[in-house]
Amino acid sequence: MDSQLRPISRIHTGGAHGAADTGKGDRLLLCAAPEGPFRQKVPVPFSSAAGDAALGRRPRVVLAGGLLALDAPGGGEVQMLSLARALPDAQVDARLWRPWEDPLERADCLHLFGSLPEHLRVVEAARRRGVPVALSTITWFGLESCWREPRPAARRLAACARFIVRAACPRLPSWRRRLYESVDLLMPNSYAEAQQLIRYFGVPPERIHIVPNGADPRFARADPEPFVRRFGVRRFVLCAGRIEPRKNQLGLLRAMRGSGVPIVILGDVVPGHERYLAECRRAADGDVLFLGRREHDDPLLASAYRACGCLTLASWFETPGLAALEAAMSGTPLVLPTGGCAREYFGDLALYVNPGNAAEIRRAVLAAVARPRSRELAEIVEASFSWFAAAQITREAYARLL
Repeated sequence: MDSQLRPISRIHTGGAHGAADTGKGDRLLLCAAPEGPFRQKVPVPFSSAAGDAALGRRPRVVLAGGLLALDAPGGGEVQMLSLARALPDAQVDARLWRPWEDPLERADCLHLFGSLPEHLRVVEAARRRGVPVALSTITWFGLESCWREPRPAARRLAACARFIVRAACPRLPSWRRRLYESVDLLMPNSYAEAQQLIRYFGVPPERIHIVPNGADPRFARADPEPFVRRFGVRRFVLCAGRIEPRKNQLGLLRAMRGSGVPIVILGDVVPGHERYLAECRRAADGDVLFLGRREHDDPLLASAYRACGCLTLASWFETPGLAALEAAMSGTPLVLPTGGCAREYFGDLALYVNPGNAAEIRRAVLAAVARPRSRELAEIVEASFSWFAAAQITREAYARLL
């Protein structure tokens, strides 16, 4: 990894929300790295306290996603909403941006979520008002990810061609490159995502501040019985997420046909992919329940994580998948894809599969369901990947801009 990249940073307050105590007054996050989780002490060159002193008050930050972000909410929207709730505890005055009533010039920083072309005009408006912009990129690049995007085949082919050209010539202009150049700081969720920003778009490492995804500690204390009483199933395979080709629910269902292991598909279809949902239903046998999406604060969602035998995300990639972090809060065995950055977060504490290999998926799922819950996994995730921990690191990122 480039030595100039700012890794997941040191936490200044800990407890149940924070990170592991070294016994020397420092609290360290479980850092993500290509070879898996490791504990690493890193310097904090930018002081949040210094930023507050320069302002004379707590920083004011407004957060915004795409215009239709909550129409089909996914992990990016959960990340935005969860950080908005956690940042006040990290001494940041944060709120969702309401542009019709919140003039940008009243904010010290604008924090955007997602690599979206519509953000370009918002960044231009912030520039005119002298407001710095941070961007949580929430993105992944690769031929597989281009092909599995929820778009018509012709547009997916075009995206694959553009990716090949981009990989060969990272300096080529594009709306995405303009977006990454126009913001003041980029905040990917992993080292791998950061490296892609550098490789494919020429982003200078010093303009990157890695901020991990998080999960609410309430998932660690969930009761499995409400879900069991409601749906009459336990020790099942849980697949939670929007139903679309990229999530590969169809591959999971085909791999597990005839296994006798109950499967729960928890999620709504992405608009435009109703035919994919119908194909999933045709591939499902009698052991599969399609239960639809649960609101993120619904106690039945937490109960499902606790009642299942394993969580399986056989997606074409995950970055790393909020469902995985939420399930891991209670030590739930995980089956995750090799694509993306899940291994950075979970190391050897999860099983990994090629989403195109049905036999591999089946073997891993059957092995995971037979495993007990992992206390080590639960302790690591609760200590290092809470939303409070993510908010502390996000605050450090803001301090670089103020």
